[in-house]
Amino acid sequence: MSDASLPFAINQLGTDLPLPDPQLLTNLAATELLDAYLQRRLLEALVAIHGAAVEASGDKDTEPELGSEEVLMAYGRRRGLADLEALDAWRRSLGLDLDQLERLVQFDADLAATTEELWNSQVTSLFIQERLSYDQVVMSMVRLDDPDLATELFFQLQEGELSFPSLVENYSKGNDRTNRGVIGPIRLKQLNPLLAKVVRRYAPGELIPPHDINGTVHLMRVESLESAQLDEPLRQQLLGQLRSQWLMRQLATLHRRLQDDPATT
Repeated sequence: MSDASLPFAINQLGTDLPLPDPQLLTNLAATELLDAYLQRRLLEALVAIHGAAVEASGDKDTEPELGSEEVLMAYGRRRGLADLEALDAWRRSLGLDLDQLERLVQFDADLAATTEELWNSQVTSLFIQERLSYDQVVMSMVRLDDPDLATELFFQLQEGELSFPSLVENYSKGNDRTNRGVIGPIRLKQLNPLLAKVVRRYAPGELIPPHDINGTVHLMRVESLESAQLDEPLRQQLLGQLRSQWLMRQLATLHRRLQDDPATT
């Protein structure tokens, strides 16, 4: 998606953000933390620039009270923490005091609000563009190493001499056996691209001929295919995707500057 609708200063962050000093750069690179550091700096600058613009316009909404349980719980959930007790244990495990936690919560809330305001207008277009890839499929699947056996079993299934449950029982292994041959519900976007392309061509209930994907023969049947809806979880996912695309472009610009800067070479 295009960044043309974003403020100029935000699109220029990769060009304008000060580079780390050489010693810090060396330490970050040596510990493989350089990209994480640069991404955080870009996001902090993004929030700061947007926040200053909103404040200058006088449109800033009242911020939520940082100490409120709702705000703290939202922060914790985004980090996979079940409750406030788990959040506090996480804080203490990192050696953070309450003021430091508060700053983290504030940044997280500000980043979410900034992301919403900057990219919300592009969500619908992105959803329409990628809609099919967000459809959810449930299918039965058995993976085999022997193409001849797979072909024979397919014809037995087709003729009704074998059922899919018995196929799973007798021939599945590994995850196929653990899941009783059922995959999903899973978004087509999350499947191997070749597999997603195959699945898209068949209606629910149809048996799919054997397909060799990366050296493994797949026997499959689509059980259900549900069209994607732009609900709130997917909307948030798309917002995050749009921000990530912007972030990767800015990060690439920063890396080019680092390569061209005599002080870092």
